Amino acid sequence: MDPKKLLVVLCALVGLACGAGSSAAREQPAAVQPTLVQPAPSHQQPQPAPKPQEKPQGTVELGETVVLKAGETTEVASKDVSIRFARLVSDSRCAEGMVCVWEGEAVVELTLAEPGRGERTTAEVASTARGGRQSVEFAACRVDLVAVSSGGDQVTLRVSKA
Repeated sequence: MDPKKLLVVLCALVGLACGAGSSAAREQPAAVQPTLVQPAPSHQQPQPAPKPQEKPQGTVELGETVVLKAGETTEVASKDVSIRFARLVSDSRCAEGMVCVWEGEAVVELTLAEPGRGERTTAEVASTARGGRQSVEFAACRVDLVAVSSGGDQVTLRVSKA
């Protein structure tokens, strides 16, 4: 075998052997897909996370959660603040039905506005603290990312006083 080809094959094998727990894997960017280990046994059903008190899109009070689909906006009732789920930026979470070395994370983009003052900002929040912040503060409001749907098309946010 050609020495160059052998070197390429060896490098690929070493990369596979490193796994998600190695220092080589930790140095990769956060958007790297998780390493799949094995399919989950069919007799075990994953337990769904308990659902928080959810309020439909429209208006949300401080201290409540709201579910938004991509492109939807909600208003904070006692503030002149709107929150829009702009888009899913990245999603490296483990696929449903698989067992992964690392849980992965989703990063979403939110647009926050205070129309009365003409203020507006865009922020990225992550489902885990590994990739960045899990909340954003704007106009005396704090918005926490509670959950991202498995398809990444809707988010659950908790809005509270900053």
